[in-house]
Formats: sequence, C-alpha cells, structure tokens
Amino acid sequence: MNHYPFRSWILDEADLNDTQREELQAHLELCPECAQLSRSLSIALQTVREAHEQAAPPDFTRRFMASLEARQREQERKQARTLTLVLAATALIIVMVSLYIFVPELSLISLAATTIAAVVGLLTSLQQALSFVLNAFQKLSPSTLIISGVILAGWVLLASLTLGLSIWKLAFRKSEVRK
Repeated sequence: MNHYPFRSWILDEADLNDTQREELQAHLELCPECAQLSRSLSIALQTVREAHEQAAPPDFTRRFMASLEARQREQERKQARTLTLVLAATALIIVMVSLYIFVPELSLISLAATTIAAVVGLLTSLQQALSFVLNAFQKLSPSTLIISGVILAGWVLLASLTLGLSIWKLAFRKSEVRK
C-alpha cells in the first residue's frame, strides 16, 4: 500500500484542506499501519498537553549560561583549528602549484622527498639531543644536578625580574607621558 502523502499528512494535520482530510480518513480506515501511527501520535500529543509544568532547578539559568559560554568558546576553538588547517593546506597547495609552474625543472616528487628527508633529519637530531640530555642526567652526580638546577632557576628568576622591571618602567613612562 502506498503511504506517501498520508504519513506526512498525519504528522502535519494543521495544513490539510477538507478534501485532504477526507482522503486521510478513508486511508486510515483501510491501512492499519497509518491508523496505528495516527493513534500513537494522538496519545503522545495528549500526554504532552496533560504533563505538568515543572519549575527549573535553582540557578538553572546561571549554570546554563555559564556552560553555554564554555560550549561557545570550545566551538570557536574548533572552528579556528579547522580554519587554520584549511588555510595551511591551501597555502601548501598554492606553493606547490607555484613551484610547478615557475620552476618546471623541479619535480614535485624530488621536492616531497627532500621535505620528508629534512623532517626525518630534524626528528633524528631531536632524538639524539634528548638521548644526550638523558645520558648526561644519568651520569651526573646528584650534587651536580642540584647545582645545575639552582643555577638554571637563578637565571630564570633573573630573566623574570628583568622582564618585570622593563614592563614596569614602560608602564611608568607611559603614565608620565599622559600627564
């Protein structure tokens, strides 16, 4: 049996004219499947109409707005990451096409192989540097590590103080200029 217009009519009775209502009633008398859909929808709508309205929990609006802001920030971050990836891919494609057009003797395969070799070389160098640092830490005595840590902490503290003093002086000068 063809249910095509009747299912949509059952779900949206408000837009039916008199002829369509009569056709729908005739179909419901012949089709048990559509009749069951109509009864189920009526029961569901009646249940919703008779349901008691419940008050929102305390601070619902504040908590919802706070979570909404967090969700919006997360969505903006995702969009920014997606945009960054799309722009980077577009720039890479433009560079590759430009190289292919303006430097025809350069093959894309050799360019890709060179890029991969450079990345592998960089990763190998990083691995060797990390291995050197780890071996140095294993071979050094604890007192040497403590002294090195104190010296490093001193340099970080000195750099932080210098940066803070510079920012303070710049802010002080800007306030003098405004006066």
